[in-house]
Amino acid sequence: MTYPQNSADKMKILAVADVHYPRFEKKFRLALENHQTPDLLLLAGDMVNRGEADAYPELLDIIQDRLGTGFPIVACFGNEEYAEVRPKITSLVKERVTILDEKFIVLVIDGIKIGIVGTQGSLDKPTSWQRSNIPGIKEEFARRAVRASGLLQKVSEISDKRILLMHHAPCTETCEGEDIRSFAWLGSRKFYSVIKSEQPDLVIHGHVHNSTTHEAKVGATLVRNVALPAVGDLTKLVLWNKPIRDL
Repeated sequence: MTYPQNSADKMKILAVADVHYPRFEKKFRLALENHQTPDLLLLAGDMVNRGEADAYPELLDIIQDRLGTGFPIVACFGNEEYAEVRPKITSLVKERVTILDEKFIVLVIDGIKIGIVGTQGSLDKPTSWQRSNIPGIKEEFARRAVRASGLLQKVSEISDKRILLMHHAPCTETCEGEDIRSFAWLGSRKFYSVIKSEQPDLVIHGHVHNSTTHEAKVGATLVRNVALPAVGDLTKLVLWNKPIRDL
């Protein structure tokens, strides 16, 4: 997919997670007032609360009313976009959002090929509910990391820049503020290994509501926690010089 040129010389990315709409609707509406139309909007999961699929289009209406249209929106699922409602969410949002559930897309934005890999991510330890209700969940968590690694490798061949968009945390650094002993239920060291090995340009995640450190580096990779309850705002990133064009 190709999107038109923004007049600025760097790419403007907005990212957010954990709106849990309508739970944090007021905070989200106020945060949107701080921002203008981006080149790319990334939604890192738990955009709706407790499987409320019908709320997703309402959330998009709020975004469109403030930021307009004409820019790509790419999302991954979070743990509160329950597996059983994901087909409904996908059907409801259709062409308004590209939801990547262990898939990738390449967008051409103002001459830069941006390869985005989307996944919910994994946990080091399944919750008690997951152990009781999802057979083979440990193996599933391990498989997701392997899958993400393979997708990053594949997209590297056809992209100028790579983004890993995920819900669960991939490192402890962006979980500071939480009890570090709870990291096993916040994220996965397997994904840390994926990032360290594959070195995507940017990793966006959410899920960690109480972090006080929202940015980290894993090698050359920039990792950002964009959970709305933690950051209190949408996260704005201004990155990557756009190609110089002859006038």
